[in-house]
Amino acid sequence: MKQQEIKQSLRRRYEFIEFQLMWEGEVGRKKLQQKFEISPQQATNDLTSYLDIAPSNMAYDPRKRTYVTGASFRPKFIKGEASEYLLHLEMLHHGYRNECEIWPSNVPSFDAVSIASRKADPTTLKAILNAIRSCKCVEVSYVSLSSESEGRRRLYPHAIASDGHRWHMRAFDREKQRHSDFVLSRIEKIEVVEDDFFEVPNDLSWSSFVQLRLAPDPKLSARQKERLQIEYGMVNGELTLSVRRAMLFYYLRFYGFDPLELEDNCMRNKSSFHLRLKNLDEVERCLNRRG
Repeated sequence: MKQQEIKQSLRRRYEFIEFQLMWEGEVGRKKLQQKFEISPQQATNDLTSYLDIAPSNMAYDPRKRTYVTGASFRPKFIKGEASEYLLHLEMLHHGYRNECEIWPSNVPSFDAVSIASRKADPTTLKAILNAIRSCKCVEVSYVSLSSESEGRRRLYPHAIASDGHRWHMRAFDREKQRHSDFVLSRIEKIEVVEDDFFEVPNDLSWSSFVQLRLAPDPKLSARQKERLQIEYGMVNGELTLSVRRAMLFYYLRFYGFDPLELEDNCMRNKSSFHLRLKNLDEVERCLNRRG
């Protein structure tokens, strides 16, 4: 059977089987039954059919009375990346799942940084999503920390985005005649309103992309550079990211740069993560600081 012909529900159980084999070293019928609330016979069928697809990935251990990971295990349904495991811990930490819902069977002692921030009101988010779907205007009371203004604004939202810490609404500000980002948690009142016909201009900063070319700091030793290249999965000593121009500022901060810290009238090309930008001039132009 070809992978594209496998039903989604069965594919999900195959993914679970591989997750257990990779991270726990074994998988049995009972785990499948409990996690997916299926019958013992269905769990047995799943293990048998998976074995037909990937015979070298697991073997039955009569002593343990369960399947254990094969010596030449190669995942077919999961990527086999550390992030797949760590994502379950993050969901547990943030309360999106409880311990019986995540896939790791033996959860290690762990902790994670939780950013204390004002949460977005679900009513606000629903109004924004409604306006995006129906291409309508919203009237908001917005508290701007940069301008200290709290007036009512008429905005035309078309997208939402996260900077890694908080969510924004990407919208056209009719009064200021520009597209801007508005932090969801700073919207105090919102209402979807009927506005006179107005053709919102295209948000070119949202629809256009720029390349971020990151490389290890040249001051690092050869061994340090090699380690950094491995950590970021660099190719030929470089990590290339395609990012929206509207998200460029956030990506720079995410990778340890401070776009507001200037040196010789341009961004200081030094990251707290020991990275450098190979295309600083291009980035500066996209930040509207170069001609």
